[in-house]
Amino acid sequence: MLTEEFKKKDLLDLGGKKKKANVDHILVRDYVREIDIGAFQSEYGIKQRVSFNVILEVDTENYQMHDNVDLVLSYDNIIEIIEDEIGQKRVALLETLAEHIALSCLCLDSVVSVTVRLEKLDRGMGKLGVQISRTKVQSNEPKTNIKKLHRGNLIIKTKIPNAGLLFISNRILKPENINHLKKFISTSTMTWVICLSEIFTEFSEMNPENHIEILKMSIAQNAYMLNKKFNNWKLARSKTEVAFLLKEGVNCIWCPSDLFKFSKKDVILKKEFALSMACKLTKGLLMEKVYLFQQDKLSDVLIKNMENKGLTVEYCSQ
Repeated sequence: MLTEEFKKKDLLDLGGKKKKANVDHILVRDYVREIDIGAFQSEYGIKQRVSFNVILEVDTENYQMHDNVDLVLSYDNIIEIIEDEIGQKRVALLETLAEHIALSCLCLDSVVSVTVRLEKLDRGMGKLGVQISRTKVQSNEPKTNIKKLHRGNLIIKTKIPNAGLLFISNRILKPENINHLKKFISTSTMTWVICLSEIFTEFSEMNPENHIEILKMSIAQNAYMLNKKFNNWKLARSKTEVAFLLKEGVNCIWCPSDLFKFSKKDVILKKEFALSMACKLTKGLLMEKVYLFQQDKLSDVLIKNMENKGLTVEYCSQ
């Protein structure tokens, strides 16, 4: 028999709202799985424990009670959704995973609202996590429509002091020049994010979206090559991670992924994809300058196009 203490307790704690009359709740608590998740490079490829807590609010007026497990909505349905979502394409944010789980739960018959709490258990002294609540707007809305996400990028509101973005071409990566780059970074009083050129630029018979993704991978390949030579320079895959490392005074190498949104309209000049991406990152970090070495001097047309975007160029002595 349920005690009065239990009746008052955890639905308020986890659901974050008052208990309603004639409403049932089905829940899974402290369901722990090891999964690959996280936005920082240090979290990629390393599984960490995540605790899942999910509460479904069920409309009892449209929900027929049974004593047959095959005919009722149960916690097994919640666990199946969790397992299905963590088996999909890797996501970077707990918020994204929680959104996927919540929207899948809302596709279950008779579920009118859901609360999802996810917590990382291995990222510090305590638990780090998110909690979201979602309500079904249209009970018959198909899953393919209900699972559309609309999330914005990180908005950086303050400038990062004593930090700069250095764009370097492939010629700087040649063996005879690479040590000059290392010396420049090690003796500089600034903290740097290093942006690299793509290895190759031309692809025939390819749609623009695929072209952009392959160019991103080409830049990332250069980033991994540089990181292998100087592994004390961290790889950063998102604008959030770049900002975090620069604020900590840590030099990093920009390794763009699908976390960074870029389209043809962001290109400042044809065949200048990598520099265009570096300019967009510069603006996103609230910086006003793009730094280059003298050997990578830009054309007047490029400089003019960058000025039109509110950016200036400063050359460094290598």
